Amino acid sequence: MSRILVPIDFSAQSIQAVRFALAYAKDKHELTLLHAIPPFPSRNVVRKLGQKSVEDFQLDEAREDLKKFLTIVEEAQVPYKLEIEFGEPHEVIAKHAKEDHAAIVMGTHGYGRMTGFLLQSVSYPTIHDVQIPVFLISEETDASRFPWKKVLVTVDGSEHAKEAAKKAIDMSKEIEGISFTLLTVVTPPVAYAGVYGVGWEDTGTLEDWGRETIRPYEELFEAEQIPFESKVLIGDPATMIRETAKEEEIDLIVLGHHGLGGIAGTLLGSVTFKTIHRTQTPLLIVKTS
Repeated sequence: MSRILVPIDFSAQSIQAVRFALAYAKDKHELTLLHAIPPFPSRNVVRKLGQKSVEDFQLDEAREDLKKFLTIVEEAQVPYKLEIEFGEPHEVIAKHAKEDHAAIVMGTHGYGRMTGFLLQSVSYPTIHDVQIPVFLISEETDASRFPWKKVLVTVDGSEHAKEAAKKAIDMSKEIEGISFTLLTVVTPPVAYAGVYGVGWEDTGTLEDWGRETIRPYEELFEAEQIPFESKVLIGDPATMIRETAKEEEIDLIVLGHHGLGGIAGTLLGSVTFKTIHRTQTPLLIVKTS
């Protein structure tokens, strides 16, 4: 059995992440529940009481607060192990992700890019630091739809989008009744001047470009003999992804990620970070180097 890494931090988002991981792991994966205890904020307290005394207190408090998570997992009868480690959460997660784990499942607050950066979001640096797929689960996610039946695979003509599509197919093979929708969103030249060059005349031309973009991914699904439908939309990619997911009652959105760091992703307007913001649908982020 492979393992799924589930970082937990006592939040409602973490509880939903555990429930998602349990639904996905049932009968085929084991879980590693990981809780990272960040450094105590007051150095004066640490100096007065001693490092060991402070860490013992933090550890006792963590074990008590973790009981509700362990109860949920034990009731589901999914094999698991619990790891508690001191350190910055995203660094601890990245270290454990290098071990034998097939994916990470973690909660997200859905902050905007700059807000997430200022509030030291754990999900953003985790996406940047790790190479394995990351599921992001919000508090508002409907747990009755876990793990997933309807998958929206977003594609943009890039190799990392193709790798994300392949990973979505592979991770969904043991789920019955699965259906896929391929989506590409064409940004109009008026909104993103100069990208498409000469040749744009009307929305029909943009749709043709979209169909050209999506065709290699269709061939991938056809080769695997997997039923799917395709959509070509015009507009802002993150907005169109969120709206399509809501209209189609999608259970999982799949995105390829080019691996830009938090600052670069913020400055360049990464579609991944924009989609995380306010999206209630679970996300599967597949990173390529």
